[in-house]
Amino acid sequence: MNWHTTVQVEKNVYRISEPFSAVEPRFGVTTVNTYLVIGQERAVLIDSGMGIANVAAEIGKITNQPCSVLNTHYHWDHIGANSLFSESAIHENEVELVGQEPDVSFVREAMQSSTARAVLPSHFDPTEYRVVPKPATHILHNNDKIDLGNRVLRVLHTPGHSPGHVVYLDEASGILFTGDTAYIGPLYACFERSNPVDFAQSVKRLSRLPSVRMICPGHNDLITAQGWLNELAECVAAAVNGKAAGQLREGFVVGQEFRFGALSVWLPQ
Repeated sequence: MNWHTTVQVEKNVYRISEPFSAVEPRFGVTTVNTYLVIGQERAVLIDSGMGIANVAAEIGKITNQPCSVLNTHYHWDHIGANSLFSESAIHENEVELVGQEPDVSFVREAMQSSTARAVLPSHFDPTEYRVVPKPATHILHNNDKIDLGNRVLRVLHTPGHSPGHVVYLDEASGILFTGDTAYIGPLYACFERSNPVDFAQSVKRLSRLPSVRMICPGHNDLITAQGWLNELAECVAAAVNGKAAGQLREGFVVGQEFRFGALSVWLPQ
């Protein structure tokens, strides 16, 4: 059984997913997704996942282009394999954070479950799991453009989930890579460095982007429903502005959960 599941989204864009919920179900998301985007001159991997198996080897099956990492943010499940790559980039607000080793002791504990052991690679020792810190080699700023050769990604700063979170927009193809700012599932603006007001503003900004036809999120499924970003912005605004009823959660994640069907917004208690 392969740890990574690779699906071609369209020409020269691949989603490489890991079964997140089998390892750590308490966040309420099924997968963690990374995206290989290939240009004529080079390729990038948007986020590097949990680092449980060798994603660089998976990329090597698809392209021989030189590949670097573009992180959406510094959280452990998005930078786990950064150390496998010679070059990586992150927003200026998280340069120091990405160079620090995150505490993943809770993940090591969760990996002891029979469900996790059933899907983890046979050679993988969960007791030794760690995210090897790798300082970024490039610093990103809002509206930077990353040229891959006949394909350009635009960097948009979307703080809220974390202070330096960014999304990547392929304006020519209408593909938006949203990390943890936008996906169908529990959206977290209740973590230590989260900012609910910033989160609402960031989602509203995304809802105003013209011609987004496909959303490639950091977790769960691709989104192609027209107008979904507008619906998301309305839900987040209702939660942040106190126009929706929330419920206090004091389990693994602590916060006020505001439910909107398959989507929920988590704010500080």
